[in-house]
Amino acid sequence: MKYINHLIICTLLMLISIQTGCSSKSMKESKAEAKFDAPLRMKLREVKQARANGPLKCLVKLNGPFDENKRKILKEAGINILTVLKEIIAIEGQSDAIRRAASYDFVHSISLSKTRYPLQKQ
Repeated sequence: MKYINHLIICTLLMLISIQTGCSSKSMKESKAEAKFDAPLRMKLREVKQARANGPLKCLVKLNGPFDENKRKILKEAGINILTVLKEIIAIEGQSDAIRRAASYDFVHSISLSKTRYPLQKQ
């Protein structure tokens, strides 16, 4: 009887540790995904479902000014930096690279870039 109780306790502890590990990963992913605006979130889902991986252009708002250290980290993640304006940068990258970039603490938010055309006179 003592052996069975010990076995049950060990099994419960093992299940709790497995559950904790799984939930911490999903919490980290959801924290990073919370940095995406709705159009980017939808586009990333489309890319994932279609298994296509074309480059996406995005605007990134940073927690503080952009510096060479942040440039190096983003380049290593697979991000191509297009334009820098203080705490806002325009980037281009594959969907997996954009997801990695969202996991960095210095990234505040990421939104899908929109192409704007000047109004034409009629």
